[in-house]
Amino acid sequence: MCAAVAYTDSEDPRERDFLKTVLHRIYGKFLLLRAFIRKHINNMFLRFVYKTDSFNGVGELLEILGSIINGFALPLKQEHKVFLVKVLLPLHKPKCLSLYHAQVFIL
Repeated sequence: MCAAVAYTDSEDPRERDFLKTVLHRIYGKFLLLRAFIRKHINNMFLRFVYKTDSFNGVGELLEILGSIINGFALPLKQEHKVFLVKVLLPLHKPKCLSLYHAQVFIL
């Protein structure tokens, strides 16, 4: 499963879009995998912000997260608050923000 998240770094936008669709469907159908998928998406973002500073699939993963965040229930769980502060806010730090700014704005 985490391989699907890792492969979103592909150079080919068609491949990234296909993986985005597959990952989103898996997230919707398998309730027990949801926390696992969110954890690995978080790890990819953290690696992008703090280690590599380059990642082709940021926009696609943010689109998946947009639909996931829309499904969050209120009041927010502590896990979701930590995600906002430690993962989403640091995504505004990289210099290549313009590549995925539209997806961050939607969130």
